[in-house]
Amino acid sequence: MGGTAAPNARWLVLAWICCSIILLWLARDQLDILGFRDPDDAMRLQQVRDWLGGQAFLDVSQHRVNPPFGGPMHWSRIVDMPIAAIILLLRPVLGSHLAEVIACSTVPLLLLGALAWALHVAVIRIAGKPAAILAPVLMLTTPTILVQFGPLRIDHHGWQILMATIALAGAMDTRPGRGGVVAGAAMAVWLQISSEGLPYAALFAAVLALRQWRDRDETPRFLTYALTLGSAALLLLAVLRGMAPLAHAQCDALSAAYIWPLTAFAIVTPIVFRIAAPVSATGRFAAAGTGALAAAALFIITGKSCLTGDPFQSLGPVAYKLWYLHVMEGRPIWEQGRSMMGLILLPPLAGVAGSIMAARISDTAKARDRWLAVALLLTGATLVAILVMRAMSVAHVLALPGVAWLMLRLFRRAQQKTATIPRVFASSAVALLTPAALCALWIAATAGAEKEEKSPTPAGECRTAAVLEPLRQLPRSTLFAPLDIGPDILIRTRHDVIGTAHHRNAAGITAVVEGFTAPPAKARAILTALNSGRGPDYLVTCPSLNEFRHYAQEHPGSLAMILDKGGQPDWLKPIRLQGMTSLRVYRIMPPQN
Repeated sequence: MGGTAAPNARWLVLAWICCSIILLWLARDQLDILGFRDPDDAMRLQQVRDWLGGQAFLDVSQHRVNPPFGGPMHWSRIVDMPIAAIILLLRPVLGSHLAEVIACSTVPLLLLGALAWALHVAVIRIAGKPAAILAPVLMLTTPTILVQFGPLRIDHHGWQILMATIALAGAMDTRPGRGGVVAGAAMAVWLQISSEGLPYAALFAAVLALRQWRDRDETPRFLTYALTLGSAALLLLAVLRGMAPLAHAQCDALSAAYIWPLTAFAIVTPIVFRIAAPVSATGRFAAAGTGALAAAALFIITGKSCLTGDPFQSLGPVAYKLWYLHVMEGRPIWEQGRSMMGLILLPPLAGVAGSIMAARISDTAKARDRWLAVALLLTGATLVAILVMRAMSVAHVLALPGVAWLMLRLFRRAQQKTATIPRVFASSAVALLTPAALCALWIAATAGAEKEEKSPTPAGECRTAAVLEPLRQLPRSTLFAPLDIGPDILIRTRHDVIGTAHHRNAAGITAVVEGFTAPPAKARAILTALNSGRGPDYLVTCPSLNEFRHYAQEHPGSLAMILDKGGQPDWLKPIRLQGMTSLRVYRIMPPQN
């Protein structure tokens, strides 16, 4: 970047600081009370607390869920580390609460700064300096991206977006060997954080393979990507999770099902290239395909159990229908509302259009191949987002190089108009191509069509510190509560809960769903069998909670429906706690002998 590196760094830092200040201001009422937007953020803080409280590094289970067995988890300590580090640093000076507030507020913003820089580096390699200045600004004003980086958003989604962007920067590095190492390392970290990185790891491998097929100079990038991806993933898994995942297959996390195919890919690919030394494009394509085939063949052996269908079906039909199918962030685009469909698709469509146009007018073959690679990566990421709604943020980041290039090109065209009024209007209209503007226009256009749809009641009003505070008056107990408020009960009280919305704890999820949806007599039997036959001590509901409404409305005669209408079976005794507003609390009476 030459002499412009320092000015570029200054404006980038300034833009990030301004965005961070705005985000902190918007979240100001939630910071001190740790008002997490998502239950996963609350659970992440509880994981960090338990780790700092003495829980083993390799043990990521949640022992206050579904006692005495605990709730299995598959989360990574990578996400916990910066949060824990800031808390440890500040706690002796500021106390635990303020240290947690600062950690949970600043870690997402630090990730946002890293994302802005990674995007700048990637785009300057793809499209040059003007687009590299514009793209981070677009990113810092795109709600579908910022939603994963706001203060208190400490779960792993921001990490995933950052790793995708670092991988993009590596894929576009002017030094192919180094770029492959960077991209492979980023993907290895992503896989350690979440198995949702698997399709992207395959996508980058395919695109880099195609690039080296077209251009022999790109072969080192593909080889170092394959070698780094497999070796780094294996090393990180052994260090962060121990030896057990290397021997046992788990379909929802990096484990034996996936790590050995990745290792095969890392070993076979460079060996084949070394032995065959392919010179022709066909030879390079065949050599790359050999490594991929080795990985696929081994996956059929190690990951056979992951090929049998939807792993969430193991929850059982009731839990699958009433919990999993209502987690809309994990559902495909055709199950979303019309507004959400546009939010998912419009920025990637603009990005693909810009990338293809840029490729068509590129003056060198290498520049054209870079843009085609961006278009392919964006297309693949968009397909993932079509299948899983929460993946749209990755697609939207990958769309920014093409969107930035397209906006600059159209702006230059507009500035060439001689008449003042058309020039001003045309130049201003370019702003409508920003992801924020595209999404806002689509929401405005579809608002009338969806105004009759009943919007779900958010869980937030049942999860606040003020609402849950009365539960602290109870002696330490095990609570039978809706899944969505479980993590907040953990961080705000001393109580245990039966289940949270984390699928590894299938037993707890199933017990909560079936307990609320069963008739009272059957529900009592379900509850009594929990906690090693001792059952939970109290039952907690929040009638305005969308989850609880589903239980009540979809199962006439169920325990949830009776409680929702203000009644209760004789084995539940209403408890009135001081300051209680939205919650209803019942003492579960012991069976009469």
